[in-house]
Amino acid sequence: MDIFQIHCFLTLVETGNFSKAAEQLFISQPSLSARIKKLERELGIVLFERGGRQTVLTPAGQFFLTKAQRFIEDYQSIKIDLERFKQQPILRIGTLRTIRSFNLAQLIAKFRQKYPDVTLKLYSGYLEDLENWLATGVIDLALTWVQNTNQSETSLFLFQQELQLVVHPNHVLAQRNSIQMIDLQQQHYIERSNCEFKRSCVTIFESLGVEPLLVYSANDEELVILLVQANLGVSIMPFWKNVKKLIYLQQFQIRK
Repeated sequence: MDIFQIHCFLTLVETGNFSKAAEQLFISQPSLSARIKKLERELGIVLFERGGRQTVLTPAGQFFLTKAQRFIEDYQSIKIDLERFKQQPILRIGTLRTIRSFNLAQLIAKFRQKYPDVTLKLYSGYLEDLENWLATGVIDLALTWVQNTNQSETSLFLFQQELQLVVHPNHVLAQRNSIQMIDLQQQHYIERSNCEFKRSCVTIFESLGVEPLLVYSANDEELVILLVQANLGVSIMPFWKNVKKLIYLQQFQIRK
């Protein structure tokens, strides 16, 4: 049973005549008769009384008429609803793995309030990933890190995220009132290998003659957190909300 068979049935009921129904459906009368007979075979019932000049529904046909009308109404409603999905715009956004989740969630919430019909597809990656995805058209825009807040034709400053020194509560630096880069000399250091700040951090270390002891290098933010929680070293990273067994030292100064 298909949609056109049901249309044939309803048109025949409406016109009360095979000839008129076939003309309205733009098919031949024998073709219409064949479709009605096929529908009756599939349902296992007789829908129309044969023999008269006017087609008359059987009791089973009357019951099927109500169901068929409701089916067509539902079908049309579904088609209308699905059209909205075809027309719904999609925005593909690449986000840095190191962007604070809280800030990202706030931005998405504000965007959804203003553009509720836009479907967002989020891609999480590192700086090099975002650059490649933009160049190849995988994403439409990127939420990424920049060294300055100067706006250009292709970028817009959204928010500032501070980098902080993160240590275990029992670490020797946890109780310091003021910490500078020089204080990381010979401290066990956990490097975020895919961090967008890595190159700048190395440059600052070299300019100050600071040589922390690199004990781990990890490309996963969660792994860095676990290593610091195990008191295996310190790291420089953005603030993560609701992380236990960590202390973020806001008094830490990136530069001397």
